[in-house]
Amino acid sequence: MKTTFIKLIYKQLINRIYNPFLYTNIKPMEFIPKEGEKYLVIAPHPDDESIGCGGIISLYPDFIDVICLTHGKDDDIRKEEFYNAMNFAGVKNFKMLDLPDKNIINSQKDFNLIDISLYDTIFIPYIFDQHKDHKAVSLLLSEKIKKSDCKKSLKIAFYEVWSTINMPQYYVNISPVANKKKEMINIHKSQVASKNYADKIIGLNSYRGLLKNIDAVEAFSILSVDEFLKLVSKLIFDI
Repeated sequence: MKTTFIKLIYKQLINRIYNPFLYTNIKPMEFIPKEGEKYLVIAPHPDDESIGCGGIISLYPDFIDVICLTHGKDDDIRKEEFYNAMNFAGVKNFKMLDLPDKNIINSQKDFNLIDISLYDTIFIPYIFDQHKDHKAVSLLLSEKIKKSDCKKSLKIAFYEVWSTINMPQYYVNISPVANKKKEMINIHKSQVASKNYADKIIGLNSYRGLLKNIDAVEAFSILSVDEFLKLVSKLIFDI
């Protein structure tokens, strides 16, 4: 009798946990920038912007500003590559800060100098990305938002670099510029010399496109400011 009761409780518990997941399919919606809106891509290192957002940047360079937080090394090679990639994509407003590589988390004061008040959507690496500098951007941005003016309608969009997004809600069709994105990534010669980022990332974009029968898409998870702040507050990072 006791065993039967335990099995019944266990079954009810499993059903409560898993049924909503099993019978819910997220159908990603197309994200199309709107005329008059402004977007900011924040890249921890040179090439992150090309890997995660090279497609949308190439499609809408007039709508998008790009800020790279660190050189990635103590030389000018990656800075030059970043500038070349931005010019190739047609981005008008971009800059590189001088935050310390692999220690971005301790740069809140410098990060706070970024003016986020003009933007409708800010693109940052996925909050669960497996790189400590990438995770740090979420923490720095959350603190920045708490202490500065930003649009109430501001959205935070996570993009993919080292870790894929589990259930992206939005996508951008980058099929017309997939080859341009590949070239954009390859401009970062110091990085692709050891890893074939371009083919791997375009492969991911192609796989993402299967869901919508599109040749290539970039996938994003987009949250409101309140949702973003709540998510960050509930997480404990080991950075």
